[in-house]
Parts: sequence; C-alpha cells; structure tokens
Amino acid sequence: MRRGLPRPLRTAWLAPRAAGRGWIWLVERFNALGLSEQGILFGFAAVIGALGALGVVGFYAAIDLAYEWLYRLPGEFLSRADFLAYRPMLTASGLWIAWWIMRRLGRGHDGLNVPDVQLAVARRHGDIPTRPAVARTLASAVTLGAGGSAGSEGPVAVLGAAIGSFVGKAFRFHPSRVTVLVGAGTAAGISAAFNAPLAGAFFALEEILGSFAVVSFSPVVVASVIASVVVRAFYGNHPAFPIPMEYGFALQRELLVFYPLLGVVVGLVAVLFVRTYFATGSFVRRVPIPGWMLPLAGGLAVGGLVFLSQGQLVGFGHLAFRLDVFGGMTWTALALLALGKILATSVTLNAGGSGGVFTPSLFVGAATGGAVGVALDALFPGLGLHPEAYALVGMGAMAAA
Repeated sequence: MRRGLPRPLRTAWLAPRAAGRGWIWLVERFNALGLSEQGILFGFAAVIGALGALGVVGFYAAIDLAYEWLYRLPGEFLSRADFLAYRPMLTASGLWIAWWIMRRLGRGHDGLNVPDVQLAVARRHGDIPTRPAVARTLASAVTLGAGGSAGSEGPVAVLGAAIGSFVGKAFRFHPSRVTVLVGAGTAAGISAAFNAPLAGAFFALEEILGSFAVVSFSPVVVASVIASVVVRAFYGNHPAFPIPMEYGFALQRELLVFYPLLGVVVGLVAVLFVRTYFATGSFVRRVPIPGWMLPLAGGLAVGGLVFLSQGQLVGFGHLAFRLDVFGGMTWTALALLALGKILATSVTLNAGGSGGVFTPSLFVGAATGGAVGVALDALFPGLGLHPEAYALVGMGAMAAA
C-alpha cells in the first residue's frame, strides 16, 4: 500500500523508520568505541546537567506564562475588588487544566514524585517513564501559575531524573549506568532550582542513589555544578531564599531556651501538616461528586483561602515568598498563615493540582517561626529579639522535620 502513495507521503511515512535505524547504528558505533566508564559518565553527566538546567528554565518560564495568562492578564480588565472576587475562579480553572493534563497527556497517571524516582532506582534500574514526568511538569507549572499552593522542587527533581533516564535508555546503556545518570539528573534539577550545587549533589546521592560510591559521586557532582553554572546565565548568581546578614541571636539564653522551644513547636506543626495532608486525601476520595468537578471545587476553596490571606499564601509566578514578611506581622496573623498554608497545600495536591510539598513546608516553618519570634519579642521586649531570625530557623527546622 505504501508503494502506491505519492512520493512526498511515502517519504514522510518512511522517514521515522529511517531515523530510528540511523540512531540505532549511531548508538552501536558509540558503544563499540570502548571508552572508559568514568569518561562516559563524566561526559554524559555534563550533558545531563546542562539539559536539567534548561529544563528548570523552561519549567519556570511555563509557570510565568501560566501566571501571565491566568492571573495578571485578567487583572488588567477588572477592578481590584472584582479581581479579588474573581480570583478563586482563576485558581479553580488552573487546577482543572492541571487535572486535564494528567488525564490526557499523562493518560490518567497520578504523576511522578521523588518516592517514585527512588522506587524506580531501587527496583527498575532507573527506568522512569518520560510521558508522566513531562505531564506532571506541565501540570505543576499550571498549578503554580494559577495560584495553587504547591512547590517546584518535586517537579524539577523528577524532570531531571527523567532526562537522565531517557538519555541512558536512548544510548542503550547498562542499567547500572542508567541509575547513575538518573542520580545526576536529579542533582541537576535541584541544583538549578535552588542555586545549590552541593545540596543538589548530596540530595541525589543520599535520597535517590542511597550511596556515596566513587563511581556515582563524581558524575553526580559534575552534573550538579554544570546545572548551577548554566542556570546562573539566565537568573544570575543569587540564593533561592535571600537571608539578611543581621539575622542572628544576641544572648546565650536565646540559643539554649528559645530556639529549642521553637523546634518543639515546629515539630508539632509538622505532624499537623502530615496528618492534615493525608486526612484531606481520604476526605477527597469520599466526596460524592464527578472527578472533573473535584479540581474546580478544590480550586475555589484554595482561591478562597488566598483571598482571605490577601494573597500572602502564594508567590507570584515562579517567585517564592520573602523572608522579611514573616517578621512584620502579629503572631496571630502568622499562625493563621501557617495553618492556611497547610490547608491550601493539602487541598491543592489532593484535588487535582500538581507540585511538591517541600517549598510549602518551608513557608509553614517560616510562618511558625515568625509567630514564635513575634510572641517572644512581645513577652520579652527588652531582649531585642529578631523575629525574622526565628522565621529563618523555623524554616530550617521544618525542612529537617
């Protein structure tokens, strides 16, 4: 039948098969070169580091594009009062689009997260499906751009891991080599997202690969450093969470008494966060409404919480919160922000939205720390405490919890 087709159509029909055969020939020739193991891993780690960084740049651009179309552009045609009232509908539409992306592009897959990457490394030699990873990246971009409460660290880690897995499988590498490249891709994603090459490398080695073996250590570090260098060409060299130099403690009693107290409070809030998240998931599964209505209802609820917080619960585009905000409010307002963020994140991620939980947990920790710092400063006004410092320590304590 193909012989009877016109020549242009016959060429278009045969072109993919010819390209596939050409790629197989190229891969076989490359693998027959007999290059050293470390040389191959170093070279591909550098490539994956650059690709991971570009993936993060594309992900942030997608978030900003969704924010532009779903948030900023409608605001130009509405008064401020009308926009605030209309805002929950925008978030609802964003969560529905994210749900639709996972249903269509992801083919009903729930999406991949860091535990899925860990499972793929432990049981499937780093075999990570590309389609669900790409779908989750796009769904997360829409969720964040539309004002949903979620983080970007999970999607970028999964995207980097999927890039490493795809490259390794495309070159028909041994599963052990693919596993190392998955770790390199994960490190590249975290490094590019947070401008933290050491943190990205050690996260991948400890959490993804579970090993500091020499064969994996060097390629993962190379990918992480390359990703950090590449992303700085786009966003410059600055920390993900700027910390003013004056933050700190002034008294030993503050270090020995107040900060341990803060750790206890943050630990209890972390338990509340985890239980609320899973309880929300159980509740959502029992709600007797069609699946397509769930993201709309959840988006309206999240948008309502954002409206009540006057926009303090979420960032703007791919930009996160500013630490200095958490020292200039009353302790009751900060405590309500922490509780609102827990509820908004739980609803967002269980009602059809997509994203990570690490950045929201930092927000909760900062708000909790700020609330404790402001309350202590009110109780002991003569000590000269810095509530912003408590917000910083609370953020770190929540990350550890």
